[in-house]
Amino acid sequence: MVVGFHGWSDAGSISSDTVDYLRTTLEPTVFASISNESFINYTLDRPVGQISDGLIDYVEATVTEVGWSANPDGEHDLVVLLGKEPHYNWRLYTEIVLEVMRRVGVKRLYTVGGVQDTVSHTAPPQISIVGTSEGTVSDAIGLDESIQAADYYGPLSVHTCLLKLCAESDIEGVSFWGHVPAYLQKNPRVVGKIVSILNKAIGLQCPIDQLRVKAVEIDRRINEIIAKDPNLKRFVDSVEQKRDGGRQGGADKIIRLDDFVRRDPNKDPRTP
Repeated sequence: MVVGFHGWSDAGSISSDTVDYLRTTLEPTVFASISNESFINYTLDRPVGQISDGLIDYVEATVTEVGWSANPDGEHDLVVLLGKEPHYNWRLYTEIVLEVMRRVGVKRLYTVGGVQDTVSHTAPPQISIVGTSEGTVSDAIGLDESIQAADYYGPLSVHTCLLKLCAESDIEGVSFWGHVPAYLQKNPRVVGKIVSILNKAIGLQCPIDQLRVKAVEIDRRINEIIAKDPNLKRFVDSVEQKRDGGRQGGADKIIRLDDFVRRDPNKDPRTP
């Protein structure tokens, strides 16, 4: 089972974009849903909709759908869940997800998250992992040279709580975290890396050519914008120096490249 969440753990849209890419490419069949009513504060995260000529065309569903996809190239089929990280009742929510896993016989859980880090868009993708056991961590590290075991202290996400519950229930679980620069809202290169890792881990044949093309296009547009904006160039250079062990300097604030990374109007009501 592969799980992703919108929200705090979705830096660079890595979590949502990875799972959404799997859903779009594999077209899983929806077989279950989880109501969001007991878990989401809608005054903080309001459902979005479309109104045209005074009539309501569309209102976002207040449920999280769970889908199934056959995997003839691997030993196990795939279950996919993409939801919003709960505001309330994490234990209840994770127990519901675990019950779905039990009913369909899930053998291993993979969650995907995104974390902001001092990395640049030119750096090779860096993936951190958290696992339910030393064995699962060791197996995951062996999948790709970009993967390293996480060392962290601080606020946690629902990913960690779900993994902890899996460990208590003797279900193997691994959480992949893509490291992304703070100045990008999308990062198809890191998404492509995680999909390729999942291909190896699960035995999938999910193509990533489309993600590679998007990554090249974003690089081109970033370079165009940097060439026109000295402040942004200094900021990106400072990130590069930090990564290479040099002294950080330049801009003292995050610069977001909204000129080429547009928000999804179905997910962000601020978009015209």
